[in-house]
Amino acid sequence: MSVASHEPEATTNDPHDGRGLPGLRENRLFPLLSTLVLTAVVLFLFWSALSSVFLALQVKQLDPEGAAGGLAKVLAVGAIGALLSAPLAGALSDRTRSRIGGRGPWMLGGAVVTLVLAFLIGRASSTTELMVYWTLVQASTNFIFTPLLVHIPERVPLARRGIFSAGLGLSHLGGMLLGSAVGAAFATRLTVGYLLVSVLLVLAVTAFVLVNRRSNVGTPTSAFRLGPLLRTFWVNPVKHPAFGLVFLGRFLFMTGFFPTTVYLLYVLQDYLGLGDAAVARMPAVSLASLVGSLIGTPLAGWLTDRLRATRPLIYASSAIMVVAFVLPLVFPTFIGLLAYSFLIGLGFASFGAVDYVLITKVLPSQDDAGKDLGIINMTTTLSQTLGVGVAGALIGAVGSYAVLFPLGIVLVSLGAVCVMFIKGVR
Repeated sequence: MSVASHEPEATTNDPHDGRGLPGLRENRLFPLLSTLVLTAVVLFLFWSALSSVFLALQVKQLDPEGAAGGLAKVLAVGAIGALLSAPLAGALSDRTRSRIGGRGPWMLGGAVVTLVLAFLIGRASSTTELMVYWTLVQASTNFIFTPLLVHIPERVPLARRGIFSAGLGLSHLGGMLLGSAVGAAFATRLTVGYLLVSVLLVLAVTAFVLVNRRSNVGTPTSAFRLGPLLRTFWVNPVKHPAFGLVFLGRFLFMTGFFPTTVYLLYVLQDYLGLGDAAVARMPAVSLASLVGSLIGTPLAGWLTDRLRATRPLIYASSAIMVVAFVLPLVFPTFIGLLAYSFLIGLGFASFGAVDYVLITKVLPSQDDAGKDLGIINMTTTLSQTLGVGVAGALIGAVGSYAVLFPLGIVLVSLGAVCVMFIKGVR
């Protein structure tokens, strides 16, 4: 294996021409699709089990009085690790040459390192140790996820990318649901749970790499330069105000959404008063969200194509989420939280279905679309870093997890307001 250039692996088809292409099986896209979805499901399962259940339980065991603040620190610092590692993972895998391709070695290495770190997390004796190990896990799993995603633009023609995007969306939903179920099943055996989900990840990544291996030895290479990599983090919002407003609006929207997801176990335990029974209720809450998502995703996508407009659907998605945030305040019961979960899944999935359509309309340059989409995707990591941290501070100041819901109302509403000021887009 060697590391050198920015040249991508060769593609099997012209990515800009989907006409006359054979079906998925004939084009060897079916093995790529099936193994990509499998790997993504297991990766989202891993992230969900750890961030929503295992870490929350472990932090509460280590620091019962300061659980909210402790979990916020662990997840926020970990998100910084993800933010910094994602572009590095892409750049290094771009420049790697091996018999199994440029992506495979880094994916396999990331999976093995994640397995070791998961074992160490299970044995952590302080929140500081958890914070260090979780940050490293976020980095190691990004060396799986980023190269995994790059297979789509590299190997899949434009005419076939829709089904891959849909597969990734469903893998996210399925992985989150399975992660909650696995987390609940191993709530009293955290070390075993950590090892189980990480072993599954190693197996899924290994299968993906073996099925989709393709030598890129001999592909032209060029020197690694730090300057161009650093410049990929910036687009001038003054020169491109629509892009800046989409970035800000998406950041606010995500920051309103993530804290309630991260602190969901604590909401069940403390705000609803379920105590130890809360863990067993987590899968039901996730299932309600999944049902809402399965309705919202295709419906919003169909309406976007039908209306040829994105802003009205973003307003509608925001309104649905605001109603969702109100419900637990008015009905602080498990049924009320199930209704919240269904509506938050419906609203967030509807937003996700039209979000990237709006983004593609405001990209500063189609020539740099990949780089600009990467900048937009940083809003997800930044919202986890700042949103969870701010929410943890508010919970500590107010003394109740109820503060998460008005916080969500304010931030999601402000995100919708940002979209209102975008010019030249319906």
